[in-house]
Amino acid sequence: MIRVDIETIIMAAGPVPSVIVLRERGAEGSSDAPLRALSIQTGSYEAAAVSRGIEGSEGARPITHDLMLDVIKKLGGKLERIEINRVDVPVFYASVVLENNGGEERHVDARPSDALALAVRTNAPIFVEDDVMNRAGSISYRTEDDKEKELERFDEFARSVTPDDF
Repeated sequence: MIRVDIETIIMAAGPVPSVIVLRERGAEGSSDAPLRALSIQTGSYEAAAVSRGIEGSEGARPITHDLMLDVIKKLGGKLERIEINRVDVPVFYASVVLENNGGEERHVDARPSDALALAVRTNAPIFVEDDVMNRAGSISYRTEDDKEKELERFDEFARSVTPDDF
């Protein structure tokens, strides 16, 4: 299993799917290897639920993910981790791994978007099966220097743009 983090959420509307991008965590002391990314298409409501969990915003009433975590907690369990463990392109499969107060783990089948929405609310680790990453992931050769240069170019553009350019 590969530990990943949510890199970005691309929100879309209408028939266009939203995308959640997961990025492989870099190995300690190994900055030369390119990091892999996994893009998972999802609906706009599901992407919004993940985003809402990242922001930590709470509504007046709990949404389904908040309710689920409350039930797990009240039953003496905790969300240990989530695993994205299978892909039949374009469909991904995930498990929510719960641990009871005796330390026993239970795997519960879930949609990746629901599993991610739960994970971000509890700061639970997110894992992707190596085979899934190899089959459906992509490799990014961008370095931190590339990101800095891109930000510098955008900053330069933002300072130089005028209303006449539009």
